[in-house]
Amino acid sequence: MAGNRGEPGRQGRGSPSATATRVRCACAVVLCLLSAPHAAPAQTFVLRTQSAGLSTVIGTNGVAVADFDKDGDLDLYFVAQDTFKQNDKRTWNRLFANNGDGTFQDVTTRSGIAARSTTSPFSYMGYKMGASWGDYDNDGFPDLYVTNLGTNQLFHNNGDGTFADVTAQSGLGRTGAQLSSSAVWFDADRDGDLDLYVCVWADYGPMPRDTRNRMYENLGNGAFRDVSDSSGLGDAHLTWTAVAVDADNDGHPDLYLANDFGPTQLYVNDRDGTFRERTTEFGLDGNFQGMGLAVGDCDGNGYFDIYLTNVTESGSPGQMNPLYLNGGNGLYAKVFDAGVSTAGWGWGTEFFDLENDGDEDLFVVNGYFSQVYTKRLFRNDTGPAGVRFQEIAHDVGLVDSAEGRGLAVADFNNDGRLDILISHFTRAASLYENQVSWGHWLAIDLEGTVSNRCGFGAVVDVSVGGKSIRKYHHGAQFLGQNIVPVHVGLGQAQLADKVTVTWPSGIVDVIDSVQADQRIRIRENTGIVNGIRRAQSPAAIQPGPLTLSGNYPNPFNGSTEIRFTLHRPGEILIEIFTVSGRRVRTFREFYQEPGEKSVRWSVAEGETGVLTSGVYVYRIRTSHGAVQAGKMLLVR
Repeated sequence: MAGNRGEPGRQGRGSPSATATRVRCACAVVLCLLSAPHAAPAQTFVLRTQSAGLSTVIGTNGVAVADFDKDGDLDLYFVAQDTFKQNDKRTWNRLFANNGDGTFQDVTTRSGIAARSTTSPFSYMGYKMGASWGDYDNDGFPDLYVTNLGTNQLFHNNGDGTFADVTAQSGLGRTGAQLSSSAVWFDADRDGDLDLYVCVWADYGPMPRDTRNRMYENLGNGAFRDVSDSSGLGDAHLTWTAVAVDADNDGHPDLYLANDFGPTQLYVNDRDGTFRERTTEFGLDGNFQGMGLAVGDCDGNGYFDIYLTNVTESGSPGQMNPLYLNGGNGLYAKVFDAGVSTAGWGWGTEFFDLENDGDEDLFVVNGYFSQVYTKRLFRNDTGPAGVRFQEIAHDVGLVDSAEGRGLAVADFNNDGRLDILISHFTRAASLYENQVSWGHWLAIDLEGTVSNRCGFGAVVDVSVGGKSIRKYHHGAQFLGQNIVPVHVGLGQAQLADKVTVTWPSGIVDVIDSVQADQRIRIRENTGIVNGIRRAQSPAAIQPGPLTLSGNYPNPFNGSTEIRFTLHRPGEILIEIFTVSGRRVRTFREFYQEPGEKSVRWSVAEGETGVLTSGVYVYRIRTSHGAVQAGKMLLVR
């Protein structure tokens, strides 16, 4: 990062400049859909850190979000910046399970995911940095990669609430004194599994120092191969963040890097396992103190723009945040006059739809030791005259001035509005509940089958009222990567005319006439599966009863039917195990209505392999927290 931080050649900065004048961009843009005259929202964001049970999360770098236990809500993983101390929980990386009632439960110990770190050499940026969720083995349960000073770690999700450290066998453990920053999962070769790119910000070891980023190819057997040199992606600048974007619109993911004290870099995928640096050619060049990156279609023209955070204190071109507008012709326009060019000492950033009005607003996390800044929320006021944002953080209650780092924007309470979670380097994390009401919405979970299971790299188009909203599903952030539903604001429309998903494989799914204010799941080459789920108020999401009626017939030969009664709508997970604990079958279903239900298990060769006669155990778990178990006897 920039400034006087003990690094050779780094000069101290002055105090932050006054808020920059916001002017309209002269370039022509497409009118964002369903816009209405904006006024400062009457309702605000409300700080929920204490009531949510997160006040003990102090001194963190990255934060990453995913539904790790597959119960239908989003869980949190925080990366503590201090070196690991067994008797000080503040130095632990912490995993919090979402209870579904506005609170979170610390499950770090029982999950086995309290990542450790080396204790030397000294690093003023922290010893543990970021975390990235990605289902690298496509088993349906998100796994986690953690970046550190020294050896990084890969944790495999066992599917039962626990994780196994598989770093050694995966080949993803960095050694030496490199400080890895962000890591991004993406399918570089489009073979259906996730590859991994690891950014390096520093090397604290002896000379010569190695700051090359690392590219790892997923071999599909739990192991990865280092292809940094052969792929051309071993960039040696001081990289904070990388995002996979399709800059040339050829269907293959490219990589864009935010580099500190040096040029930003675009590496274009040549579709043969190699990448070429083509930054200037695409108009994405610039020498900045780059930290965070956000990707979204902020001007509504159907192409994904890029925003970069920087140190914006002097107001000079080198100390302003560039907004790169994608013209769709392989060329980006670098814009400094859209109202988002100054945001203090910036780190994490993300485009998101604040009011569900169908456009992309922007949030920026900032701060650096003694430098004090308030977080910046930029409302999208784009219109016929051009791209324009207005800073409204104070108006909506976002007056946080702690030293921020990581950021996650997601609907943590399933009420259809996107909340904000900020990790702070020395203070407690901040969870802000979004109470701004405006438009209707749609939340879309993606499940790849031919493509990677997470659906990273998919593009979602929602047509409403003759216009289109386009979202890019990638999850990559500064020091984090999330697996969250694609959230689309629909404005005043109560129906999405069409939802189109273009998967990384090239498969396209089209669903017509989708009711607003719902969460749906789209499976590749299938369409909507497991029904839909409407948002529920926190008071309605309490653990409820589940009645198990057993299975019939029992004993059984070819198949049996597991019968149960749901007392509230929701998702259920059924797992079948041998008596030794080996899982042989998993079912996931969503039910819109309560009542008597059943799931048939057919024991067929090729489904789970040949099963022998004996006792099998099954467990049913609902998204509301209820669990029941039973036994069955298979006679072959």
